[in-house]
Amino acid sequence: MGKIKAAIFDMDGVLTDTVKLHFKAWKKMFESHGYKFEYEDYKWKVDGKPRLDGIRSIAYDVPEDELIEMAEEKQRYFLEFVEQENLEAFEDSIWLLNHLKQNNIRLAVASSSKNTTKILTKIGIYNMFDTIVTGYDFKKGKPDPEIFLTAAQRLNVNPKECAVFEDAIDGVKAGIRAGMLTIGVCRDGQFDRLKEAHYVVDKLTNVNLELLENLHEKLFKMV
Repeated sequence: MGKIKAAIFDMDGVLTDTVKLHFKAWKKMFESHGYKFEYEDYKWKVDGKPRLDGIRSIAYDVPEDELIEMAEEKQRYFLEFVEQENLEAFEDSIWLLNHLKQNNIRLAVASSSKNTTKILTKIGIYNMFDTIVTGYDFKKGKPDPEIFLTAAQRLNVNPKECAVFEDAIDGVKAGIRAGMLTIGVCRDGQFDRLKEAHYVVDKLTNVNLELLENLHEKLFKMV
């Protein structure tokens, strides 16, 4: 026991229900430019990626200056929705954060979102984390592992001592490539979407430190 020293959480869809706001903002932006955009497009092509990469996955041959304008437009819509709607942290996320904190596990957020600090502050959990990595803090977006390796470095822990919690396909791939135990958080119950994760749950009350330690032991015995 005692192999897990840190837990790293994606934000959107894991800690709070910003997914619906992101989807609405993406949809409004894409459709204003003539692109059809549905929820499946969001989950499979855009979710978890830096903004420009998300746009490129739908708008394949748009010039760079137009891409940037589209990204700024999406950001404006998203911030409008954040102001209009009541955002809260998921209760199961609060439970797990408290459980891990009580067991002296270091906590980090690693999100591609450049709105991370604003959102965490709004939902009242900013101060629960030992470090926060945002879209401003890395160069290569998920599925590249840089974002999670940056979090581990800031926490001063070995990547193998970290558990990652992700709800996006590219985020799961990034966690695995970082050499970390990777837990898929699939709140819609469509577990197949995150089948590459080492373990998948539909809510975080299905996770505790004992489970993470057991999964870690099995994972690194196999490596």
